[in-house]
Amino acid sequence: MPPEWLGVLDDSEIARADRFVRTQDRVAFVAAHALKRLILAQAFPGRSAAALRFAADPFGKPFLAETAVLPFNLSHTTGLSAVAVSLRSPIGIDVETLGSALPCRDAVQSVLNASERAALARAGDWDDAFLALWTAKEAVIKAEGKGLSLSLSEIEVQQDRALGPSRRWTLWRSRPTPRHVLALAWDGIDGAVESRCLCGDDLTAWVSHEGQLQAKFA
Repeated sequence: MPPEWLGVLDDSEIARADRFVRTQDRVAFVAAHALKRLILAQAFPGRSAAALRFAADPFGKPFLAETAVLPFNLSHTTGLSAVAVSLRSPIGIDVETLGSALPCRDAVQSVLNASERAALARAGDWDDAFLALWTAKEAVIKAEGKGLSLSLSEIEVQQDRALGPSRRWTLWRSRPTPRHVLALAWDGIDGAVESRCLCGDDLTAWVSHEGQLQAKFA
């Protein structure tokens, strides 16, 4: 793992990263949190990514201590980390790895409604369709921001929309790599999604460039 990534994290983030047993999980976690800091720091000219401070609401959802008007969310899986930032809406994102071990079909019936079960029955590849559905539900739960108090069964996915306990959500779904599926959920029917994919070297270069700028203006 490039040491530059760790250089923008705070002590609590590093401690959480160290709790991962598998190296690939630790790398994905660090990448997600470094990227989160780099993106959000752009809203605060003169502040470094490492200087940002975060707090958590009663449900454990983190927010910027400086402001609550930049909702963000992140997710990571083997080989991919993702960060979503909104200018106005609660937002949730989830990424999963295709080919991951899935629960047996009978075990997941309780989290699906009739229309979702019917859609899966029509799917050519049940595992692939289920993972896409699961990812959308997870993104909505994260957008709802109620933590473990919500169940996947409380989310109804309807193509590019989803109905949650508090409101209707818009969905944007993507296959950022041949191995991964991504779902983004936000409040409202309007809004455009701007996405960008970075490799590890891109992230390292971004961290290094930010450090050079901070040194220049210090």
